[in-house]
Amino acid sequence: MSKLIPIISILFSTLINAAAPTGLEVMKKVQEHNKGFIGATSEMKMILVDAHDNKVERVMIGKVMENSKDGDRSITAFKKPLDIKGTKLLTWTAKSGPNKQWLFLPKFKRVKKINARNQSGSFMGSEFSYEDIGGQILDKYTYKLLSESKDEWIVESTPIEKSGYSKMITTVSKKLTNPTKVQYFDRRGDLLKVSLMQDYKIFKIKDKSINMANKITMVNKQTKKKSIISWTKRKLGLKLKSNDFKSSKLK
Repeated sequence: MSKLIPIISILFSTLINAAAPTGLEVMKKVQEHNKGFIGATSEMKMILVDAHDNKVERVMIGKVMENSKDGDRSITAFKKPLDIKGTKLLTWTAKSGPNKQWLFLPKFKRVKKINARNQSGSFMGSEFSYEDIGGQILDKYTYKLLSESKDEWIVESTPIEKSGYSKMITTVSKKLTNPTKVQYFDRRGDLLKVSLMQDYKIFKIKDKSINMANKITMVNKQTKKKSIISWTKRKLGLKLKSNDFKSSKLK
């Protein structure tokens, strides 16, 4: 009888492992859950906090247009404070190759293209990079499921293309079908930043429900700085004009 116990344990373990999804399958679940928002507008607040807890507050408005064929497009425009009012970032998220991004600087009345090698840089002095703003496209990473519990999956993502990160480790809530935490590792493999996704809210578009975080806190573990973005007056399911998401419209 005692000889049967190890065999049963092996069979039970095999069944559990067979039922576990792959890292790619988990991230596909997240992508599928977040599809179908069509278009969105919102007001945003960004708070920059330095290592001494000094704070700077910024107010922005945002628009995002879903584009399942080529990649989503978004515009973030700063309203306050006065010294950066009118600054706009336009992002075309690309399904392959680097994202396309343009920054309008009202002080100089010109549009600056953010090339691929600069997308790992800080977005307007925050702990969010231009790469972070562009979002994560499935085909640009390889995935590995590190662990699974009753409530969450933990997935490691490794970039295939040039990136400011060597890898990311994402905690995905099974209840929300969305991330609650992402750890970002620099090119040397050291932990650089940690983002926390909080205040999730359900939005209904036609027959679909989508969970979206209304607050993201990005903490730089190396500099002790952090940036917090919160969303208000968010509307989904809007039909936006593609013509508004052109670099020529930023001025």
